[in-house]
Amino acid sequence: MQIVGVCRFSMLGRGDWKAYRNQPDEALETIYAEKAAELFTPERMEARFATFLNLTLASVAAQSDQDFRFLVMSSDRMPAPYQDRLRAMCAAFPQVVLRFLPPMHVSEAQKQIMAEEGIELADCLQFRLDDDDCVSREFVRRLRRVGRMNEKQAILGVSFSQQYYCVTDGPTRGVYNWYSPFFSAGATIRHPRHTVFDYGHFQIPRRMYAITDPHFPNLVTHRGDNDTPRHAAEILKKRGMYPAPADEVADVFAKHFTFITPKGLAACGLDHLIQLDGSPQRERRAASA
Repeated sequence: MQIVGVCRFSMLGRGDWKAYRNQPDEALETIYAEKAAELFTPERMEARFATFLNLTLASVAAQSDQDFRFLVMSSDRMPAPYQDRLRAMCAAFPQVVLRFLPPMHVSEAQKQIMAEEGIELADCLQFRLDDDDCVSREFVRRLRRVGRMNEKQAILGVSFSQQYYCVTDGPTRGVYNWYSPFFSAGATIRHPRHTVFDYGHFQIPRRMYAITDPHFPNLVTHRGDNDTPRHAAEILKKRGMYPAPADEVADVFAKHFTFITPKGLAACGLDHLIQLDGSPQRERRAASA
């Protein structure tokens, strides 16, 4: 069974983005132009390159099981200097397959790339990961184990349900512990005909046999330019998020996210939220060394 990750990096086209919902085809070109003007601003691109390199790709490179592929889908309307930069960045990671695509539905784009790469939907666990999030370094190993335990299940959903949700700006800035099954980060399906983007991620367990595993967390970042709006404190509380204690965050990083360096934290605007030095786990390790 193959494992394939899918990531959209400043892609244009229909999918689960709000801008395209319930829009007729004749309105799409106008939307593409509007979204391109938003996506390719220098400030946003610098922020996305930082998180993509230091979080997303760093977690790809750090996986304890390296037998997987990671499809990165981007836009052929991206300015050439940014395309060159993204090519150079992805070239350093052997698992990555990068494509610059004309505006199209994200699911069709994924199917096209998988066909080019000889990947059969029916023989693959496919997971999604945004360009500002990352998964535990044990994600692929654990996902493969779940797949092997359910080999006879032709249609399957898998979620690593523990999220550490980092709001990097605004009045609710902080790191939140959030138990959220089938949040987008690492959401996985196996299906003989459909891609992981054919389903709203929270709808996956409503549409198929599904498994959750809370033991291998995801790190999720949110800043003001995300498609998801910034929520007020009362909404975060209603959704079950609560501020994660600093020692808890440090312990989680020491176990699952050791690939994120202090320089990477700073580049992603997380250095003021996450302090790694002096955590209980690090102190225990030092004492036992």
